[in-house]
Amino acid sequence: MKTIVKISWALMIFLCSTVVLNAQELEVTPATLMFNAKPGSSQTKQVYVRNKAKTEQSFIFNLADWLSDEDGEIKYFAPGTIGRSCSEWITVSPALVTLQPNEAVRVNITMLVPEDNPSTKWAVLFIESATEKTGANAIDKNVQMGLKISARIAVPVYQSPDANTLYRGSLEGLDNIKNQNGNEIFQTKAINLGDKILNCKVFFTFSNLETAEEFTSNPLEFSLLPESNKNVNYTLEEPLAKGKYSVAAILDYGYNEELEGIQTEIEIK
Repeated sequence: MKTIVKISWALMIFLCSTVVLNAQELEVTPATLMFNAKPGSSQTKQVYVRNKAKTEQSFIFNLADWLSDEDGEIKYFAPGTIGRSCSEWITVSPALVTLQPNEAVRVNITMLVPEDNPSTKWAVLFIESATEKTGANAIDKNVQMGLKISARIAVPVYQSPDANTLYRGSLEGLDNIKNQNGNEIFQTKAINLGDKILNCKVFFTFSNLETAEEFTSNPLEFSLLPESNKNVNYTLEEPLAKGKYSVAAILDYGYNEELEGIQTEIEIK
């Protein structure tokens, strides 16, 4: 029989990193735009774009909405579609640039937040390299400004004022199954119950109740948007010895002094 209880752990250190996005024809940095404008105010940040192609290139900037499902798959939507969209609060200047090979430019991204809107919002900025269409192809009304898209980079954009400190995450359920190779897979679900983006680490601990031997997995790291959840799976590379075990999944989202966790007992025969 298996029992499940909620548990808490001491604070762990949270680490993060910065990434520079690269594509064959363009380089964009930063990888993410984080705004913290107060309601009723504006804030401007910059995106650095470099033409890495061997010929002159034009680049256009478009905004859209996006969501991530429980399995981490990202889906894009028209701007202003989702409830937590901030795409209509954003202006890009200039909206089109033309660069020579290895030439770079900084583009202003301005967030104008309406009054009385302290919630966390997000969107995505597409930086797209394009070539001008000529002749009959130039009348294609489905392509903005008569440009043919040849490459695209997506930069997530987030807006959340510092006064908003509603960080809250939890884990739900802890099950184990075997895959086709006979390896034990442990499954839980991380849930964002607050109004801030959570930078999550989930790790698993295994304690043999008879020998007191234990080990902890390397953390699985991901971001979790408000009002969303994510399936988290961990596969044991080596089989457990026969016996009874206490297994715990632990969530560290780098804010609270206590970690969220869930625990179960299993028996390996």
